[in-house]
Amino acid sequence: MDFLSSLPTPLTQPSRQFFATWHGWRRGRKLPERRDIDLSSLGDLADACLLLDIRGRDEIRITAVGKRITDHLGFDLTGFNYLDLTSKENRSWRAHLTLAQAAQPCGVVIYYWLRLADGTVLPVEFVGAPVCENGQTSATLILCCATGLAKTSWKSQSIDPESYEEGEGMRYIDLGYGIPPLVPSQRQEPKPVQ
Repeated sequence: MDFLSSLPTPLTQPSRQFFATWHGWRRGRKLPERRDIDLSSLGDLADACLLLDIRGRDEIRITAVGKRITDHLGFDLTGFNYLDLTSKENRSWRAHLTLAQAAQPCGVVIYYWLRLADGTVLPVEFVGAPVCENGQTSATLILCCATGLAKTSWKSQSIDPESYEEGEGMRYIDLGYGIPPLVPSQRQEPKPVQ
């Protein structure tokens, strides 16, 4: 079975394109390195990407943010701690899930219901895949991409920050090395990975 056929069928075409491009950056290796990331090869998706840099259990910095994300949020997330974008109650669980994704390594898909200022809800599919720093073999970076699932005009409308505090239906995606032994959409006691 080829790589794309192994991905979950519900993924949108843009998300499948994201994973196909990421897979090409691997060039037969377990994971791509930072220097392999060529956002131009993602086409329009590049503007909807962000890069997470895992620096510790309590610090996951957003080090690059696509223009479309900045435009829709109304501010630039670059430099923010990814963990600060969730509720206080969800912070530890989000950290655990992100660290488990990098340690396995595996992909992820999450769905968000973003609320716009006019009350409109925009469903978004958010996917991510691990990346290594140059010369390393363990993932400390996760490249993510967001795809809107409805034709909604949201230009010049702000997004309610509470609507992206927690996603729904999160699941890990096996990229050739298995998935962590936990169900990400249900809080539970953290389990070790790898």
